[in-house]
Amino acid sequence: MQSPVNKQAGQALVESVVGLTYVVIPLLIILPFMAKIGGVQHKAQQASHYSAWERTVWKERRPSKLPRRSGLYLAQKSEQDTAKQIPWRFYQNDGNKLTSRNSSQWDWNKSVHPILRHQTQQNQSADTLLKSNQQTPANTNVLDRFTRSHSGGRLPGAVGSAVGRAVGLLSFTGFSLERDQFYRTSISSNIQNLYLAPFDNLNLNISSNSALLASGWNAAGPYHVKNRVKRLVLTNYMDVSVIRTAQSLLGIIPFGKELRPSRLKLGYVDPDILPTNRLCTYGTTNCGG
Repeated sequence: MQSPVNKQAGQALVESVVGLTYVVIPLLIILPFMAKIGGVQHKAQQASHYSAWERTVWKERRPSKLPRRSGLYLAQKSEQDTAKQIPWRFYQNDGNKLTSRNSSQWDWNKSVHPILRHQTQQNQSADTLLKSNQQTPANTNVLDRFTRSHSGGRLPGAVGSAVGRAVGLLSFTGFSLERDQFYRTSISSNIQNLYLAPFDNLNLNISSNSALLASGWNAAGPYHVKNRVKRLVLTNYMDVSVIRTAQSLLGIIPFGKELRPSRLKLGYVDPDILPTNRLCTYGTTNCGG
């Protein structure tokens, strides 16, 4: 004998309530938070790459063989000055002009991009996700919400050893290059905990590392180039008074005019000289026209 089927009134409603309570609503709360964590990670990656790439343009200290004369410009910037540019370049609101000299005051509560702000406390407005490095936040300190490390060392591995030996072999000429130009940078930030359990004890730390070999050859103008390469020109060691006198005597002979010191300049270095095809007026015949 078959038992009668009982109608389960309200079953779909109960399932919907359970699904909304334990799945949908938590996801609606957590997904925006996790998306902004991804934004923080992306900003950290950009900042670490920037810190490393800046060393291809700005030197940290005076390079070797830099001549002491007027008219030279050395692009030099300390690690701290580079770090102070990070919030303005990567954490601030959209639509602001980037400049190396900021006239306005930075504020971690007002200046940061919306992707770096979220409601982390119940019944409060959105706050900056990046946690302060101090017990009492210093919102006007551009270095308050992230930490950074920066180090320059020798290129690791077989390539670094080969370069070191090559430069070492040339050291007897007085030639030298900076060999500590393999820069490692790291940007790290602590994230505010969310007020909902179990996310109130996450204590997340977002970090990004970058490494770059910034060529030690970068020179501060043509005079610096000349100082560095002149000793590598072997005929430079023949540029002495005895040989110049011999050149002058040989220049008296009709077929020896090209040997005169004014014509045959031993050890002569001109870092600004250009190929003939680069000296033409662009757009004319045989010059891009």
